[in-house]
Amino acid sequence: MVCYGISQLLFIFHESRLPAVAVSKRPFFARYTTSLWVRFLRFNLLSNKRLQDDLERLALTPPQFYVLATIGYAGGLPFGEIGEKMMVTVSNLTGIVDRLEEKGLVARERDAQDRRVVRVALTEKGTKVYRSTIPLFEKSIAEFFSPLNKSQQKELASLLRKLIRVSWAH
Repeated sequence: MVCYGISQLLFIFHESRLPAVAVSKRPFFARYTTSLWVRFLRFNLLSNKRLQDDLERLALTPPQFYVLATIGYAGGLPFGEIGEKMMVTVSNLTGIVDRLEEKGLVARERDAQDRRVVRVALTEKGTKVYRSTIPLFEKSIAEFFSPLNKSQQKELASLLRKLIRVSWAH
């Protein structure tokens, strides 16, 4: 797999669309919001990579962990609700749940009131993995945000909530 830095990707993008111009003569971005988005993207990619490395040691992928965490927190959910919470389609979720089921971490159950509904719940083994993984996950996340003091973290959380709320409204 080839990994490019943002400057390399921008160079490739510009090369494919613009005539040859010296790199130093090209504007980076015309809007500050674009640079802000790139910074946010870079932080997201870096933090996800570090989290992925941590989870790999536990033989879990990030999507598998998110399913475990979602189910562990809620105590078992129908497929559709898990998909909504994770913002993935049920078809994508099926493969993730299949692999978790193969590992003995989750089990599918038919809903008692509506047999068409399939619920996913943690097994005993899944509960143990969930309970032991969450503290490791929280420690890893705390490290990402440690350069910010508590006040800055709260401000960032508030700003992100605002952006999410506005984005969902559109």
